[in-house]
Amino acid sequence: MHFTLDSAFCALLCSSAVNDLKCLATVAIVILVLGILGICIGWVRGRAKTRLGITLLVTSAICASILFFGGENRWEMLMSFGTLSAVIAAVFLDDIRLLYHRPKIDVYVGDDLIDRASFEDAQWIRGKIKNVGDRGVERCRLKLLRVEGQNIQPGRIENGFLQWQGGTRIPRRLNPDEHWIFDIGTRTWEPNSPATLLAYFVKQDLLSCQIPPGTYKLILAVYGENIPSKTQAVSLRIGAAAEDIQIFLTKS
Repeated sequence: MHFTLDSAFCALLCSSAVNDLKCLATVAIVILVLGILGICIGWVRGRAKTRLGITLLVTSAICASILFFGGENRWEMLMSFGTLSAVIAAVFLDDIRLLYHRPKIDVYVGDDLIDRASFEDAQWIRGKIKNVGDRGVERCRLKLLRVEGQNIQPGRIENGFLQWQGGTRIPRRLNPDEHWIFDIGTRTWEPNSPATLLAYFVKQDLLSCQIPPGTYKLILAVYGENIPSKTQAVSLRIGAAAEDIQIFLTKS
């Protein structure tokens, strides 16, 4: 009987220890997964300082793992890791800089950008792009890819360049945290008047395109030498009253 009780107690202790180990392993896996997820989100959404902090954290974790689990050769392994890191940094320096410093374009349109005060004969419908990244955008330019609406003939307006505020269409550098205003179109102060879209083509000719009152979808595109092209859909509503102009971002 004594032997049976001791055996049962030992079995209970072993079972409890196994369950504790399983719980610890589960907690460790969950923490590891959450840590990796947090690092990925921080790397994608963060800026250069955040990415540098993540790099230092990961490097420190690797060095600590080598020191604690490297055994007798841990110092040699640590030196090899340091040498390999230095070689990679020297060979791929430009690519590493691009990983830390990246341009990112944000497109904005809204009723607050409609200029009704600068010109007596017309209202100017405008938008804004801003570099919210931490690296400059080279040769930034915009295009009006197409216009969709019930009063538009398919293919009538395609691939026209838009101008910057002031009338120039020269590609520009957009520095970090810098923004530029661009022109989309104009509308006179007469009721039921159409809106004129300001789209230019390769020969620098302005496409004379007037859209009557109605609801339209404009597909804009932003280009630059060191960024992937970005498209943005814009909803434009032209009402009967002269000041009835509504413009906002929408899904493609």
